[in-house]
Amino acid sequence: MHQKVRRAARSRRGLAALLALTLAVLAGCASAGGSGASSSSDPAFAGDPKWQETVRAAEQEGTVVFYTSAVQGTIDRIEKAFEEKYPNIDLQATRVTGVELGTALENERNAGGSGADIALHDMVPFHYRNLGNFVPPTGPNPRRPEYQAAGVTLQGVSQMHHVVPYGLAYNTTLIPNRPTDFTALLDPALKGRIGLLDGQIPAASDLYGFLEQHYGGENFLKKLATQQPQFFPSVAPTLQALTSGEIAMTDYASNIAVQDLVGQGAPVAFAPTKPQWAIQFYTYIVKWAKHPNAAQVLYDFMASPEGQAAINKNAISVLPDIPGTIGHIGDVQTMNVENVVDVAKVDAYNARWRQIFGR
Repeated sequence: MHQKVRRAARSRRGLAALLALTLAVLAGCASAGGSGASSSSDPAFAGDPKWQETVRAAEQEGTVVFYTSAVQGTIDRIEKAFEEKYPNIDLQATRVTGVELGTALENERNAGGSGADIALHDMVPFHYRNLGNFVPPTGPNPRRPEYQAAGVTLQGVSQMHHVVPYGLAYNTTLIPNRPTDFTALLDPALKGRIGLLDGQIPAASDLYGFLEQHYGGENFLKKLATQQPQFFPSVAPTLQALTSGEIAMTDYASNIAVQDLVGQGAPVAFAPTKPQWAIQFYTYIVKWAKHPNAAQVLYDFMASPEGQAAINKNAISVLPDIPGTIGHIGDVQTMNVENVVDVAKVDAYNARWRQIFGR
């Protein structure tokens, strides 16, 4: 944990009121047509007395415990940026992947609530089963109009803050020219050298549904099956095989994870496609949080422009015009929530997938 500079919180209600009036005038003068107009000023400076009380209470709590399935580089950026803005709040972040994060939270709830206050998580089925166990955000940033779009905020409590492009990646030593779309997986020269996501996890039904939607239906999957692919349960072992040259190309890698490997000198690259498939991560505050005010402040920060910049480097932002991101939410096809929360639908699709691939 890096050293933090502590400073006392001070109330400036007169100045806050003046700032609020100025922002209101500016908002009234802004053009109604620009997509970025609603996000050009930070509503956190509006000086809402109730929100300022929450911030002061959060500083008194002094700590927020954060679980996330995001990659470590993303966690480090969130921690650094948050603690620079709120030096009186210690963000204690832990990386817990996928299903394990949901299990950890359920265990903590059953034990009376000792652990995470807030989480950023990509397991959508867990969100839907537990929306009643989450607390609505109270800060100003989650009220931005971009977060009111369908599917971005779930039942007013769980909000999309992190959108990661997933899909085609390749070994640059074995494939020097960047592929343009998923039909590259059908190259006869790659027979036995491609890695596919195993169809047993819920997200797989949406990924393969995406491929069917854009690349010729079930016939595309049948052609993939003739390529004698290797199957992997998650991104990490897939990228290990890709880096070593065990496979030359895969249908399932995250751009963030690939860029981290590129930074380490690995001979891998991510191939953006149009359309681009992406997985969304949602933020939520648990009802049993021991630091509820600090959790609200972190939630608000992640919904802000500066929070989106910290979270979504080499990823997709919900807000427009965020530095370091590679696009806006409108540029990608996010995972269809209905495709992964309906157990009967997932089971039916996976049964058909297993038949196609002989699994």
